Amino acid sequence: MDIAIGALIAVINQSLLHWRMRQLENKNIIDPKQVVNLARVSLIERLMLVGIMLVFAMMQFDPLSVVVSFFLINLGVAFYKNVS
Repeated sequence: MDIAIGALIAVINQSLLHWRMRQLENKNIIDPKQVVNLARVSLIERLMLVGIMLVFAMMQFDPLSVVVSFFLINLGVAFYKNVS
């Protein structure tokens, strides 16, 4: 269960990133200031959401398993998207 929770948090993190990227593509934003601003907002949103979820998960389950599975799934998704 610990590994599944870490993986779920990683999938939520990647989904939120993908959603923000689609927003950027749909708005056709070309201005660098707006792109950087949206990147900052996305980073802060994801950092806070993932941080809170990881803290709650680590209070309930084995912290090492949760964090390791979170990082492995994030690395796997990032590698998979870069290969495609």
